[in-house]
Amino acid sequence: MEGDAASTNQASGKQLRALSHPIRLRILEALADRPGTASTLARELGESSGATSYHLRALHRAGLVDEDETQPNRRERWWRRRHGWLMIPTGSTEPDERAAEAQLRAFFVERDADAVARFVAHEHELEQPWRRAAFIGSWNVDLTPAEVEALAEKVVEEIRAAGRRARKGVGRTRVVVSFKAVPWIDGAP
Repeated sequence: MEGDAASTNQASGKQLRALSHPIRLRILEALADRPGTASTLARELGESSGATSYHLRALHRAGLVDEDETQPNRRERWWRRRHGWLMIPTGSTEPDERAAEAQLRAFFVERDADAVARFVAHEHELEQPWRRAAFIGSWNVDLTPAEVEALAEKVVEEIRAAGRRARKGVGRTRVVVSFKAVPWIDGAP
């Protein structure tokens, strides 16, 4: 997940279950950039402020957001993300946690596919440096589970290092970075 790359936390079972709602994931992603209120998040996400308020309270109970009391406008409750990067664990032995893991993976796969489809549809509109820099790759390699874990750790560390640099500035824009390393399953529909 996105966020301040300075810290990474493993999501707990309670947090996994809280994140199983897509609006909550979208709220966390929106709060990665700046604090927000139920109203500002509702406008940004195209939801009602009642819905965003409800989901903010659920995220707060799960320990994923905190009230941000540093904001100058105190007429509304301001919220901020508690964690920088939140890593979604896999391989739980608990059925409800496995279901939440699967739901979260499906959300990210769908979101990433949508981002790539928008890029492909609008690539011709981008400036040449962005067309040249954009990258999509796919390789099949034979690895052990331990090698996949080591590869994922290296990729995440590189992405975290890139995220430590200035977030905004001339020539910078938000970039979707997606990494997948899953076993090839023959004959699956």
